[in-house]
Amino acid sequence: MKVYISADIEGIGCIVRSEQSSPGGREYAWARKMMTEEVNAAIRGAFDGGASEVVVSDSHNVGLNLIPEELDERVSLIMGSPRPLSMLEGIDRGFDLAFLVGYHSMSGTLDSNLVHTFTGRVAELQVNGKAIGEIGISAGLAGYYGVPVGLVTGDDKAAREAQKLLGTVETVEVKKGIGMYAGLCLTPAKSRDLIYKGAKKTMSRIRAFKPFRIKSPVVLQVRFTTTSSVDRALRMPGTERVNNLSVRFKGKHFLEAFKAFNTIADLLDLVAYI
Repeated sequence: MKVYISADIEGIGCIVRSEQSSPGGREYAWARKMMTEEVNAAIRGAFDGGASEVVVSDSHNVGLNLIPEELDERVSLIMGSPRPLSMLEGIDRGFDLAFLVGYHSMSGTLDSNLVHTFTGRVAELQVNGKAIGEIGISAGLAGYYGVPVGLVTGDDKAAREAQKLLGTVETVEVKKGIGMYAGLCLTPAKSRDLIYKGAKKTMSRIRAFKPFRIKSPVVLQVRFTTTSSVDRALRMPGTERVNNLSVRFKGKHFLEAFKAFNTIADLLDLVAYI
């Protein structure tokens, strides 16, 4: 049984501010260690629950966050960027189940830690009229390749978002958001224990999970925080202006729509925030 783990950092326990989640931040080195240890807890739970192979994708920033020499030696690690499937790179290699570890809520979520959707310039992403964030994007990509998401870990709002979107998904809350930059956190040891138990339980329920499939064709609409973002996004072929802050793209399927969104997000980050 092959398990795929995509790991972000904002939903890791005790990570509540950008000083921890941003490379160069004063607590980033410590945050990398916390991220690695929570991923290790999920790995142990997966193997103890019957996994034969686990592949981990380092999915925060440019993919250089997990500490390879401290990672469980039984796994393979996807690092670096850019990469075609971004946070889900490698999911097309054939897996039975996916875990999303350390994930955060979509942009605009009230009282949730470090929320955004790929870039701070995205105020809202809608797919076929439904707002989604990085949980939905990752679940949609996994679903496109027939892989169900069985476990999501993060703060209480991220867990709620995952449950609302995916239904039967197992979730682990490692903190309760007090705001964008504050939270009521479990101790690291407690977080790791819950993630281990959640991962192992998820493996025992594998038949309960179904791939999250987004109906084709896919209409993707992005609302930005600045009009200059629209100007830049319109350089992506196939996009059209909806209003002063929004663009729309229609794809044959979710993979095509995602690639358009991923390209737009990269375009926005090429220049200073204006």
